[in-house]
Amino acid sequence: MPAPQPSHYYIYYPIRLGQEGDLARVLDLIQADLARGLGIRGRYLRKADDPWTWMEIYENVPDPTAFETALASALEAHGFARFLEEGRHRHVERFIPCV
Repeated sequence: MPAPQPSHYYIYYPIRLGQEGDLARVLDLIQADLARGLGIRGRYLRKADDPWTWMEIYENVPDPTAFETALASALEAHGFARFLEEGRHRHVERFIPCV
């Protein structure tokens, strides 16, 4: 039986403008938690023509369940929800290799 393929996460969301500096610091903390706990290194980007849409990318995740649990815990621990535009949420997309 072949080994499970790694997952790649692309997570995007609308943010409240004016909090970009604080959000970047919190994302650094969240991603440090994930790197320390799971060895997963993430990165984050801002949409080029839409400064209120941000994205996190986590590649080569071997255990999606453990990753999603750790990510949810880190988001809660660092109060991430305060950065989302009111009434909006994070969109999580998970991809795997085609072959």
